[in-house]
Amino acid sequence: MVNTTKDWKFAIRTLGYPQQERAVRRTPFGLVAMHGSVTAPKLGRIKIISKNGIFLQTEERWPIGEVISVSLQREGPQEIHSEFEIDVQARVASHGKDGVGLGFVLPKGLNKNFWDVVIRNADARPETEEISFLFRVIRTILFVCRLCSSITPEDIQSLGKELDETRTRSAIEIALKAEMLLAQLPDADDMHAHPEIVASILRNGSWSSDNSMQQLWAGLLVSSCTADGTNESNRDFIELLVQVTETQARILVAGCRKARESMSGVEGERSKEIIITPEEMIQITGMYDAYRIATEVSYLFNFGLLEKVFDFTTYTPKEKFDITPSKLGLELFKICRGR
Repeated sequence: MVNTTKDWKFAIRTLGYPQQERAVRRTPFGLVAMHGSVTAPKLGRIKIISKNGIFLQTEERWPIGEVISVSLQREGPQEIHSEFEIDVQARVASHGKDGVGLGFVLPKGLNKNFWDVVIRNADARPETEEISFLFRVIRTILFVCRLCSSITPEDIQSLGKELDETRTRSAIEIALKAEMLLAQLPDADDMHAHPEIVASILRNGSWSSDNSMQQLWAGLLVSSCTADGTNESNRDFIELLVQVTETQARILVAGCRKARESMSGVEGERSKEIIITPEEMIQITGMYDAYRIATEVSYLFNFGLLEKVFDFTTYTPKEKFDITPSKLGLELFKICRGR
């Protein structure tokens, strides 16, 4: 049973071991299931739930054996309970007078005891850190398994053993940000990713607890998704982004945004020079040390992400900073926005 954040490693290590105990059925309170299209979802109340499936009160009568997508969530405003949604596949098992019986189709190797704890706490009060963490863990595993149909329990175990709790939390945040970003695309359900790319992004991105950096890693994960899930072209961008610090990322993002605003959209068009004042740079970085700022700018140039290197030939106060992004810098910015 997973009751505290300290148990996450044990739960991940025990993936793949089948459980035989009888599933307890219960009547949940305040738990609903959304189904149907992303643009026009329908709500159904859950009459009975166990770790094996649910009885969903609905007018729909899907064919027996058909697999559908459902989102288990707390009843109430979505913006309040969005963190406690779990998207899962379910197979139609039976028809009733007031609904249908659905059996969960869980990823291969997902420990049923681990899943059982989530189901038993699905309608619990979400204020506790343990419940919140538990939902984020299971959502991450399900999301990764949906993205990578070829991923194995051993792959998940390997990643789980490598990350400590702090890095695990960062990796989870990246995955959930990517899930939200991917959901905005019209063909999200048909998008997949190479398991090695997903693991590399979560592993390398987990070193940063900065929200803006996690968003860049999430965008990189989304742009690595294709219909066939074999795209490995973003490996170089992963190696590049892992070298960029949080401060450098803020400078690059600011420069790229200004550059895109100045461009007309013509293919091959070069960006105009992006010159900012020391005051603007302080606002971007939160740093007041001009020498440290100049060092960060120089690193971005050395990475090939800015057009011009900072001039260190004089120690007189600088009146401007040139943060014009290079073609590579603009490409990294676009990729890290999930494009």
